[in-house]
Amino acid sequence: MSTSADNRLFGLSPRARRFVIPAFVVMLAVIIIGTYANRRYETASAAGPVVGGDLHAVAQMGDRVFVGGHGGAGYRLSGGGWTQITSLDDKDVMAWGMSGATLFAGGHAGLFTSTDAGQTFNPVRDMSRADVHAVGASDDVIYLATTDLGVMVSHDGGRVFDLRSEAGRAFMGTIWVDPANPDVAIAPSMQQGVVKTTDGGRTWSPLGSAMGSMAVAVDRNGTNMVEVGMDGAQQSNDGGQTWSALAVPQGTSAASYTSSGDLLVAALAGDRANVYRQTANGWDPLV
Repeated sequence: MSTSADNRLFGLSPRARRFVIPAFVVMLAVIIIGTYANRRYETASAAGPVVGGDLHAVAQMGDRVFVGGHGGAGYRLSGGGWTQITSLDDKDVMAWGMSGATLFAGGHAGLFTSTDAGQTFNPVRDMSRADVHAVGASDDVIYLATTDLGVMVSHDGGRVFDLRSEAGRAFMGTIWVDPANPDVAIAPSMQQGVVKTTDGGRTWSPLGSAMGSMAVAVDRNGTNMVEVGMDGAQQSNDGGQTWSALAVPQGTSAASYTSSGDLLVAALAGDRANVYRQTANGWDPLV
């Protein structure tokens, strides 16, 4: 003869099981679907190259978009897909520049150049011990800034550099050089925010952005700017006279304008870089 205890499963009566078991199945399905969705999101958010624990710079050079950080760097062809630049592994790339067909990458490990569209970079011997925190270029004019000397400028494509100012010791990231007048340049400063020179790097004046700038994007005309700093991002549409807050993807630490005027930002996801293009509806990832 069976008792009520004989009909129990996990201590539940048949009546209780009719309610508890379906609820358990639904809860399990939610967990599984949520886990799968999170994994899909993590996979999508890890589309870019490995840059390590810090992401410093993004820029278009030629027909490729480059991004770099503490642990590495990579580029994306116009058709899509990212390629890791193994010669820049652990070089702590902090800035990009392009002069003619020569690409420049600056970082804690020194200054590097590439003549094969960024597939490989080689150290510049005279700059192998320099801590190059900022780089920028327009035609044959190259700006770079080191933490010990300051701003140096070359007018022969990087063969000879002249010291211009100690102000660059606090610069960080890619320097914008005016394509119409290379004596004009705009740089991010960790001390003064976005700064500008009109005399070839000899003197620099702050443009009124927030302090602690890690990157500044400037369009070709020098009118539209985006500053990325310790407290978020700001934008200016009048050459830096006024600034307003800009919503960017979480983790954004670098920004740049393309030659066609598109705004790119780069955000860190784990040890990889995600690069986004601004659109009318928000931000589209470059995969």
